[in-house]
Amino acid sequence: MTSTEAHPNSGLSKKLSRLAAPLLIAVAIQSVANLIFHAVVGRTLSAPDYGALGSVLAAMTLVAVPLSALQTAAARTSAAGGLTRGTAWQAISRTFLYSLPFVVLLVVVAVPIREFLDLGTTFEALILAPTLVTATVIAVTRGLLLGAGRSGVVAASFLVATAVRLGPGLVLAHYWGVTGALIATLAGEVAGLALVLWVALGAPTGPLTKLTGGDVGKTGAVVAGLFAFSTVDLFLARHFLGGAESGYYVAAATIGKTVLALPAAALSIAYPKLVAAWPTGERFAALRSALLVVGLPALAGVAFVALLPGLVLTVLYGSGTYSAAESLTRVLAIVAGTSAFVSVFAHAALARSSRWALFPWFAALVEVALIWWRHDTMMQVAQGAVVALLVALIGLGVQEVVKWRAPAPAPLPAAAG
Repeated sequence: MTSTEAHPNSGLSKKLSRLAAPLLIAVAIQSVANLIFHAVVGRTLSAPDYGALGSVLAAMTLVAVPLSALQTAAARTSAAGGLTRGTAWQAISRTFLYSLPFVVLLVVVAVPIREFLDLGTTFEALILAPTLVTATVIAVTRGLLLGAGRSGVVAASFLVATAVRLGPGLVLAHYWGVTGALIATLAGEVAGLALVLWVALGAPTGPLTKLTGGDVGKTGAVVAGLFAFSTVDLFLARHFLGGAESGYYVAAATIGKTVLALPAAALSIAYPKLVAAWPTGERFAALRSALLVVGLPALAGVAFVALLPGLVLTVLYGSGTYSAAESLTRVLAIVAGTSAFVSVFAHAALARSSRWALFPWFAALVEVALIWWRHDTMMQVAQGAVVALLVALIGLGVQEVVKWRAPAPAPLPAAAG
């Protein structure tokens, strides 16, 4: 590749970095605020109640995470045709309507969810329904804004949500316990949604560009598989352990998974480069770059937590409150940080449109089977997560390294005049 050919890609890389900068800053602030929220609430609630809160918060995230596929499709729509008021209105209104049957389903199964997670009230399960509506609409709206280059507005929506959760939200959590903490979390997301809706629906009038299904289903399946792989141990810990041990597990898992916030933001930057590089001779260099960009912040966070688990637990939850979870915190932090590499490999498979991107689903099934088999202690549950991680890292990693090291096919010769 000549220097003149490389120049456009270099300029695009710099542009993507500038657009991503406010998001990375906002995600970093949100991650710190999330730890503060858990620190304050964790000191207020008993260990069993904190275990219940953690399991519902994870379920709320489970509802929201697969919707990142909608965000990707919406970003592609506005990037291709521009963001107009008609485009925004059609995409947002249709998404809202399509989400309603799933909202009704969550209401119907609220009681079984309450019983499975051993929650105190049905409301703690019912809150998943409005969470789904909010998460669906905000995913599409943020995607439309990102496609139009409005990353600053999207970053601001994260900051607004964080401010509401830490401000009036902590007051609710103080007086109403688990219920108040859940309302605070939802209220923050609603505030962030209000901001992005105001900007997106205030876009100028112009041609209508429809949001199509496209790769939404495929991308959603991959993202959901990654989330199931990285979170199913928390749900099973709550189901099998119960009581104080489930609270210890939630505390350790919360710390471990928080280190993934910045790597996840970095992956959103690296993925488009993987897509662009796959047909070219730079494919393996792009994979190495993605592993480096995503892996460095993950390993830095893991190193800090693994070396000083007692200090982290003390700062967040108070001296001696979760001292029994020190070894578990170290293990789950290493698992969480290493799973960032699994995410890179899964997105690499997605970039080349391979079914191997769904391999984390298989690893999640392995994890469920192992934990169902042995779950008498916290460390036995964690061991299931470790084995599943090795299965995913080796199985998916070897496959992707082999594929991305292979030379790109030569371009077809131009047709004779």
